Amino acid sequence: MEATNEAIDEQVLLQISDRQFITSKSTLSQKSTFFETLFSNRWNNQRPDGSYFVDADPNLFEHILRYCRRGIFPLFYDRACGHNYSLYLQLLQEARYFGIDSLREWLEEEKYLQAVKIVRSVKSLKAPQSQIREARLANMEQEYFPHWGTRKVFVCPRGVGQHRGNPGLCGKKCVKVQGDEEVIFEDESVLIGLVVVENKVVFDMQQCFPVPQ
Repeated sequence: MEATNEAIDEQVLLQISDRQFITSKSTLSQKSTFFETLFSNRWNNQRPDGSYFVDADPNLFEHILRYCRRGIFPLFYDRACGHNYSLYLQLLQEARYFGIDSLREWLEEEKYLQAVKIVRSVKSLKAPQSQIREARLANMEQEYFPHWGTRKVFVCPRGVGQHRGNPGLCGKKCVKVQGDEEVIFEDESVLIGLVVVENKVVFDMQQCFPVPQ
């Protein structure tokens, strides 16, 4: 029975703006000097219903509570937009306010930059003879830059498209039209090769875990 009473006393209801959060006092006070003081006898801020009101942004407090529970540092990154620096800055202010030194230091030192790296490689390919089809991991992006050249292409004196590039297809009619005129060649663009730039997003999850003491 005594253990049950202790468990009930350990549980705490927080009113953060218009939202409520239920957690334990030890979860918060172990990492936050703000909550350590709030739950001590030095402050008497507990409301009649047993809850505590904290004037903070509930959306940001979600990340604060998540960190206090598991100790995993937050990472706000997506491939399209990169790091969400605005959210990091807002959370840094909350970490300072709640006295969470480990989270504050991690954000101030921008250690989240070490958690995500972009590995870039460049390679050259010969011109493909057919359409390129391939499967790749979702953390990889490839850009293709064509390398163009020119070549001389035979033009039929009668303008027959099927004869273009192949004078052997021209018959007597073509020779008659050609007469004594010089054989006509035109410059035609041709794909010589491709330069492939590959960007790979590498996530080092160990950077988001606390360093063992």
